[in-house]
Amino acid sequence: MDRTDLFVEIHHELDLGETAAICCAIERDVDLVLLDERDGRRVARRHDLSLTGVIGVLLRGAEAGDVDLAAELTALREAGFWISDDLFSAVLDRADDST
Repeated sequence: MDRTDLFVEIHHELDLGETAAICCAIERDVDLVLLDERDGRRVARRHDLSLTGVIGVLLRGAEAGDVDLAAELTALREAGFWISDDLFSAVLDRADDST
């Protein structure tokens, strides 16, 4: 990826992968960006990007009936992905409410 002024500006705040994802999303005018880290989400919002994270993708799958949400959230935790107990419960409640 070319090191545009935007790239340089964002890379001062984020790692290379998040910077590249946000710059690419802006340049291509995408509808949705997948980001999980708090700082990346903050920068994406500053640039008016719509975003979701891994949990959002799983929730959509669960709402469509394609994903066992509790099992997948548990697997993420076991793999080292941090999910607070409150978020875990809230996501399961939201999935239950939409089905």
